[in-house]
Amino acid sequence: MGRRRAARGWRLRRWGRWTLRARLVVVVAALTALALVVANTAGLVLLRRTLTDRIDDQLTAVSRPFTRDTVPPYDPRERTRVLPRARLGPEQVVLLYGPDGSLEDVRRSDESTTVPVVEPYDRLIARATDTRPYTVEATDGTAAWRVLVVERGDDRGIAVLAVSLREVEETTDLLLLIDAVVIVVVLMLLASLAAMVVRLGLRPLTRMEQTTAQITGGNLSRRVPDADPHTEPGRLGGALNLMLDRISTEVAARRESERRLRQFIADASHELRTPLTSIRGFAELYRRGGTPPGPELDETMSRIEAEAARMGLLVEDLLLLARLDHERPLRRRPVDLLAVAADSVRDAHARAPQRRIRLAALDDNDGFEPVMVTGDEHRLRQVAANLLTNALQHTPPQARVTVRAGRLRRTPVGPPVTAVGDPLPAATPVAVLEVTDDGPGLPADQAVRVFERLYRADPSRNRGSGGSGLGLSIVAALVRGHQGRVELLTAPGRGATFRVLLPSVPDADRDELVDLLRTMHS
Repeated sequence: MGRRRAARGWRLRRWGRWTLRARLVVVVAALTALALVVANTAGLVLLRRTLTDRIDDQLTAVSRPFTRDTVPPYDPRERTRVLPRARLGPEQVVLLYGPDGSLEDVRRSDESTTVPVVEPYDRLIARATDTRPYTVEATDGTAAWRVLVVERGDDRGIAVLAVSLREVEETTDLLLLIDAVVIVVVLMLLASLAAMVVRLGLRPLTRMEQTTAQITGGNLSRRVPDADPHTEPGRLGGALNLMLDRISTEVAARRESERRLRQFIADASHELRTPLTSIRGFAELYRRGGTPPGPELDETMSRIEAEAARMGLLVEDLLLLARLDHERPLRRRPVDLLAVAADSVRDAHARAPQRRIRLAALDDNDGFEPVMVTGDEHRLRQVAANLLTNALQHTPPQARVTVRAGRLRRTPVGPPVTAVGDPLPAATPVAVLEVTDDGPGLPADQAVRVFERLYRADPSRNRGSGGSGLGLSIVAALVRGHQGRVELLTAPGRGATFRVLLPSVPDADRDELVDLLRTMHS
């Protein structure tokens, strides 16, 4: 039993080493050969039975005169006689036995016909009661005989009628030879055709193998060509192409993320190194006695304090972005976006009283009505403050800055150059906070990167006066955390507009939230 299992396992392993193409061709050829052999065997058996039934009908027809005893009388002088051809066909023999079992007469279709060796008389008597013919094999290697035993009339004995099956055997042997030749030719043609069809059918798999090998070598741009969705290999190729597209996209995104991370780390390190270098320089100057007590020392300490504060703000911004990246939940409550905008304008006036900053309604036909949203009030104030700070820092002193807040009642003017966040659903009421300036604006190649962390449109700008480059990144992260969207519309010489879109409170709930908000602040 163990040897059989081992042998079977060895055969299965050998079969498993064959290529799919070879296995398909072998299976198709084997099944076709089996079908042809079964069909031709059934045909040969049916043909032989048909020819044998025809001979049986001849025997029955020839036997009728003997059963009616209408054959010519026996002549002792002619022991064997040739029967008329009208009565017997080729290679037919009639043996007439008397009641005592003696052979009275032998009649043949011609002189060359041999006489078959039949059974003893007692067995022939037993067969006479059965009217069905039977087959007698030849002892000399010639063709078999089909034999019918009938009783002669008036109890005159029995008649044994025999017909040679030589023509039947020759016909079936010839047909068997023809079938064998046809089967071999058909199998050869079928194997060739199957190999060609399988090769054509598996060509997409071959291309997939080549493509996969090239992809393994690092060429992620390769794709499976001619992926016909109507075929199984085509659908597999389409799925492979889709998977490769996703992998390429993810790899490109990962590389871009790694590049941005490296750039972010480099910029953050530089941002932190700048105040640290200043603090270290002032401290070393003081240690060496370069700043004696007095106004100069006080100025040095003030510079150290300012640089430390700047470094602390930078660290706080980095920590805030890290928390937002981890999607920590915001504290949500009803917030009046118009009040947030108004407070931000007042704070900006206090910081830069010489600048022209004004608060306006979103639509010139609308008044100043509460714009209710649900969100983190502190973070929304930070959004407005960062946008205003960005506008003040990147525009000349004579530029005007306008802050608008309101509910979106019509499609905003102009498509954004860049945006962060998914578009809000069409059925969602939208609250808008806009910060617009008439400064120099930004070219498109710089505008698309303004929300990147630590990005500066002008790398040569003084870091001490230009901020850390995290303000707009924080705006984008906070707006995205409120399920909103921030857009930038700008062009060189046409100023810039930062537009914040947030889900607004429906009209049915706005008055109730306004009352609640007033109660909370009272």
